[in-house]
Amino acid sequence: MADINQFKIIKELYTGEQLTVYQVEDPKDGESGILRLIHQLPLRDEWNQLYREYEAKITNYKHLPAVKVLDVWDRKPFVVMEGNEGNFLEKEQMLTGKQIDQFIDAVVHLHQHGIHHGKINRFNIWIKENGEITLYGAGERTVFQPERKITIQDDLKQVLSILKNHSSLAESHFEGISFDNIEELQGWILRKLAIPKPGLVNLGESSKTVFKSAIHEKNKREEPELVTPAHAPPKEKLKSGALFIGVAVAVLLIIVIFSINFLKGGAEKNSIQASEGKQETAVEKDKPKAKAAEKKDQVDLSQFTQVVPSWEPIKHASIKLAGHEYTLVAAAQKQENSSGKVKVFVLSQGKKVGESPEYKGSNSPEPTSYIDSFLTITSENGQKGLLVFGLPGGLGISEVIALEVQASGSAKQVWSDYGTEIKQSKDVISVTGTELSNLSLKNNKFTLEKK
Repeated sequence: MADINQFKIIKELYTGEQLTVYQVEDPKDGESGILRLIHQLPLRDEWNQLYREYEAKITNYKHLPAVKVLDVWDRKPFVVMEGNEGNFLEKEQMLTGKQIDQFIDAVVHLHQHGIHHGKINRFNIWIKENGEITLYGAGERTVFQPERKITIQDDLKQVLSILKNHSSLAESHFEGISFDNIEELQGWILRKLAIPKPGLVNLGESSKTVFKSAIHEKNKREEPELVTPAHAPPKEKLKSGALFIGVAVAVLLIIVIFSINFLKGGAEKNSIQASEGKQETAVEKDKPKAKAAEKKDQVDLSQFTQVVPSWEPIKHASIKLAGHEYTLVAAAQKQENSSGKVKVFVLSQGKKVGESPEYKGSNSPEPTSYIDSFLTITSENGQKGLLVFGLPGGLGISEVIALEVQASGSAKQVWSDYGTEIKQSKDVISVTGTELSNLSLKNNKFTLEKK
């Protein structure tokens, strides 16, 4: 198969009447991409104009690809867009709740920037190796069928068709429904699939319906029980004579007790001082042991900012793989007053040997609140490690990420979902969400079991 200009063709992904789609690699930097080559030369100007407008509007959104190159090959125009390893949505494949969330988010982002897609089908929905969605082909139908104007309703019908064929919703749910905009459809799917998406709870009651009991129990555990003190029984009024006698007796008792304690004080003082001296000697004796244990459990992160500048360390954990000690450090980088980004770095002997993708920090002014639940396990043969952590959202709901760490120190994401609680029991990490997910490393492979 011939290369297209400087791009090396890895494989052909799709071919139709109007265009062919390839997975390619740029030999200059080794980066992969998706190349879309149209068959009709007269459409070159319209094609280039379409993608110039797309490039100006869609610049940095992870579920829509950015334009890398606009060019011509064999007199045919083509565009190369960002594209990681993966494949198109398969015919019988069911999308997870999170993938549907990402897919609809991509359409929402297009509409918010004045772009109607026009041809939302499975050959434009790309599923990366880490399970995340990328939507390709925005607006190309306006080039291939200029006589037919794309409307919002076209996109809404196509999105519903994808959901009907690639979600767990029964067909009866789609009968007689209609929406005026993509946000209404988004709210509907959030409710139907109970996707606990922080920040969009107002569109769908998903967080309240699915996690209501879990959040209620969590709050119940965290709130101290209020005990109402019992009312003391009413006292009878004392006569003035009895009151005077009672006060006099009380004063006399106080004077006697004070005198006795004063005489005993001198003798007891020496005894107490001697006892305290013995206790202090015992504590001093144990201090070296306590300091040694404390030093063993701590990781020196003083050099972290030199190894990884501009990132603030938040949480860390140590694991041993193939006989090597690695330190996993979650760090944050504040971008605005109420947001930022998070990344996990892998360190060995004071050097960075690996890192994770970047993740969006929660809506909080404090970077220390961007990440939570930093749990690790290793495989039985000690060749791989699994790190699971949460990116906190609203109403106690976190986006839970699982990273697989190789013996070389490299790290890659193998799973993500939403959850309300993360626990570890020996070699299994459990995530409570819409269903219980147990994560582990069995036979040196990442294993996901849902119950």
